[in-house]
Amino acid sequence: MKKVFRYIIVFIILFFAFNFLLIITSLFPSSWIEENVKESSEVLLREGNFYYFSKEFDIVNNNYTDALMINEAYSIDNKNPIYSYMSARKNYKSGLTKETISDTVNEAVSINKEEYDPVGELSEFLNGNIETSITYARYWHGYLPFLRVLLIFFNISEIRAILFLVFIALFTYLMYLISKKIGIKEMIIYAFALIVQNYFLASYSLESAPVFIVMMITSIMLLKYIDNIKKENVYIYTFIVASITNFIDYLTVPLITLAIPLYIYILYNQKTNKELSYDFYIKLIVKSSIVWLIGYATTWISKWILYSIVYDPEIINSAITQVIYRTTLNNPLTDVTIGQMIKVFCVQNFAYIMVFIVISSYIIMLNFNRIKIKIREKSEYIKQNIPIFIILLMPFVWYIVLSNHTVLHYRFVYRHMLIFLIGALIAITNFVKIEKCKIE
Repeated sequence: MKKVFRYIIVFIILFFAFNFLLIITSLFPSSWIEENVKESSEVLLREGNFYYFSKEFDIVNNNYTDALMINEAYSIDNKNPIYSYMSARKNYKSGLTKETISDTVNEAVSINKEEYDPVGELSEFLNGNIETSITYARYWHGYLPFLRVLLIFFNISEIRAILFLVFIALFTYLMYLISKKIGIKEMIIYAFALIVQNYFLASYSLESAPVFIVMMITSIMLLKYIDNIKKENVYIYTFIVASITNFIDYLTVPLITLAIPLYIYILYNQKTNKELSYDFYIKLIVKSSIVWLIGYATTWISKWILYSIVYDPEIINSAITQVIYRTTLNNPLTDVTIGQMIKVFCVQNFAYIMVFIVISSYIIMLNFNRIKIKIREKSEYIKQNIPIFIILLMPFVWYIVLSNHTVLHYRFVYRHMLIFLIGALIAITNFVKIEKCKIE
């Protein structure tokens, strides 16, 4: 009961902190950010709803979500800040908006258009051509406090540049900590996996950047204080991270905030606490996953309940409808199956694995006279890597459960395969022990 009470207290603190952040940053008028919102809209119009980094490999940024986020940030009414941040309206401006409707059916289409065009919609709204506002209350939209403050000083191009610098700093510091606390091999694996899964391109996206920042900061904080963290505190830490993830994320790749730190914790303990059995790690993964799911779901449901009590009882039905929609692969927009999508993801990542093996083999051959290679015993290998195998399967569970979401949003959910790639590379490199030869 003491443990349960502890989680309840932590959740209450987080709940009030989330609402405090949102209300404080909803108090200033949107006129403060209007100039940078208009400049951002012009940038997005030039790029379109999809900005292609590479058309050949279909690597894009979903500008339509970035436009929606900026629209919501601008649509905050400081004269009614609580309703504004809780409803997360788009296309709202006092004196212009004549009606507000709820987003309840599948993918909300743009106003007065047959296709989903949030980039064009933002421009039309800023030009005074849209009089209907739509609420988006089922998410917390925890990025709003940060986005609204940034938009006071910067447009989207400048924000992207800032995010890129933040991503570089976090990447550099995490790689340093991994090499120092765990090992050079693991640092190389993490760096390779992040780069090929387009970690740095995620900094271009207002939609995807928040969850990657949470994952990186979580991993850094874990490594920085890992020597002093009690095992029972790992779970409360996981709960807090899950709650923050739900607060800021748009259902992009939330599992990375669970799996990536789990790898770090397991790798560190396998190096420093070799007496721990694989049973301990399996229990750790199961308990952490349950705690993460509870933290994520509780935070999400609390938003529905709060909004339904204060403003609109229908929000719970709307949210449940969306959950059913996201988990059912029955959408007229595509005839792609979840099996085909997973096959594509796997082929891409096996190609990355082969590249890694080729490069690693070349480096080993160059240093062959200075190192000794030993094949691990089968029993030792299995015990060491069972926890890794369990974690690397997490993306497939996500893809199957959220099949509709996966197929419709494959252009960013593929980054969940970061979990698979890191796990696969760890498991492959664990086949052998590499030791330096003694110089006589």
